[in-house]
Amino acid sequence: MIWPFNKSRYAGVRSPKWGKVRFEHLKDNPVCEICGSNIKPEVHHVIPVHIDKTKELDKDNLITLCDKYCHFIFGHLMNWKSYNINISDDVKLYSQKIKDRP
Repeated sequence: MIWPFNKSRYAGVRSPKWGKVRFEHLKDNPVCEICGSNIKPEVHHVIPVHIDKTKELDKDNLITLCDKYCHFIFGHLMNWKSYNINISDDVKLYSQKIKDRP
């Protein structure tokens, strides 16, 4: 399920186009790229918007991570004020580990 975008959460921070970009991304990428969960998917910016605002709507800068674990653990390294500069590599590594688990 694609969760509705909460405009009030990002009011004044996000581009007015963000809701549509987010919706389209989740339509095309509805599951967590690490664990494969489709429960409460989140769109994560590889390069955070606060680092480079020009990347906010860049489709190549977006990945889907689940809200349950992967977004916090892998996307933010268990600290919402942090971000993972190696998230693209970690997605490949850990998604394969999950696929290959005994």
